[in-house]
Amino acid sequence: MIKMCMCVKRLPEISCEEFLDYWRHHHAPLVAELRADLGIARYAQTILLLDDALQKKLAQSRGALAYPFDGLGEVWWHSLAQMQAARSTPAAQAASQRLFEDERRFVNHAESYLWLAQENVIF
Repeated sequence: MIKMCMCVKRLPEISCEEFLDYWRHHHAPLVAELRADLGIARYAQTILLLDDALQKKLAQSRGALAYPFDGLGEVWWHSLAQMQAARSTPAAQAASQRLFEDERRFVNHAESYLWLAQENVIF
């Protein structure tokens, strides 16, 4: 499986609650609507627990940095070739543009991270 991961940071002018509501109830259905055009096998959102004290305590317990993002989005394809083939069609390009335009309503792209990975499931 090939996976696109995005550590998502919200726009500074919207609250965390507004971000999570929009991401879950507007953007997720849009991804579901466009999944066939993009050849997407799976889509998941990992939502940040809104408990600052708990988040800081967890990070301090490992000597780690506090998580500076509002969530993690993951999109899977069965193979890199399948992802590339699906994304090269006019329908996929239009779908990708629709998703990007929607993201601009709630995602701070300049402070978010995006990468492709190969998933290696251990158990």
